[in-house]
Amino acid sequence: MKLKKRKLNFFDVVLNIILVLLAILVVYWLIQLIFGGSPGLNEFNFALIIFIGGFFIKMYRESGILNNEIKHLSKGVKVGFDNVRSDMNLIKKDMDLIKKKLKV
Repeated sequence: MKLKKRKLNFFDVVLNIILVLLAILVVYWLIQLIFGGSPGLNEFNFALIIFIGGFFIKMYRESGILNNEIKHLSKGVKVGFDNVRSDMNLIKKDMDLIKKKLKV
């Protein structure tokens, strides 16, 4: 079974861009802090908290999308098992008919 690729919508693209920019900013400020640069620890902590919060929002959103896809996939599996069950019942009926005919 082939899984279809999910299209990125506007919110996903904007969130990805913001997270990349924040990651670059946090790394840049961390390097400046290590070498005695200008950003204060408050600014660095604020940017780090915003980055982590954005990352959690992204993970929460992706897990919700994944849960939705799993729900639809499980419905398809249930239908498949129902089809197999009905096919097995038909085969059992045919086997019983064959057994009856062979005994005659």
